[in-house]
Amino acid sequence: MEDKELKLETKCYDANEYGYLYGLNKMIPDEEFEKVKPYFRKFKRMDFVEGNVQVTGRPEGWRCLEKDVAKVEEILGITNTLEKRQNKVKEAFADPIKKANLKDKSYEWLKILFEKTGTRPEQDLSRLAIHSTKMYDPEDSFKNGYENGEGELFIYTPHGMWYIINNCGEFSDLSLNNVKTPYGGAVGHRLMYEDLVDRLIRIYTEENEYSGKQLF
Repeated sequence: MEDKELKLETKCYDANEYGYLYGLNKMIPDEEFEKVKPYFRKFKRMDFVEGNVQVTGRPEGWRCLEKDVAKVEEILGITNTLEKRQNKVKEAFADPIKKANLKDKSYEWLKILFEKTGTRPEQDLSRLAIHSTKMYDPEDSFKNGYENGEGELFIYTPHGMWYIINNCGEFSDLSLNNVKTPYGGAVGHRLMYEDLVDRLIRIYTEENEYSGKQLF
């Protein structure tokens, strides 16, 4: 198996103070890590404002802030940089056709990842909302369709990332629902936090945060 390319990836999202925290995607020799150690901090649960109640992902371990990512990449000779990955998205978004294609592909991948590899525990939408670190609402679909049983949400919580499909419209099969809502329920798939999933969600939703009726 070919050794994966060294890069920095998001390890967690802290809603209160740090935002995204980054870590290396694989182990490197100690002498190499010593060169970049000044830009890292070994985080513990108690280093966060409310423990890790408002953190999605894996906060514990050696992490660096986004402002230090470029310095670490330069020292370690990382070529697949965060800036390059972000610029690819920006360039695609500047072209309406490329943007539409990228969003479509991201959505296809998200559906496969959540529906094929995610879990479907019983849950209540209000609990997810209360404990969320952020909620993305693609094109305000949930805001505008909530009461009619339509729309989608991506909810980040301390226990993972949820893909919520509202499913209580006139012709919906309510037996599929595992998430309680005041209007009849929704289908919910959960995955543990991963850099790739986070990136796909942010592309597909264009980081449009939910701004509709309070959910709890």
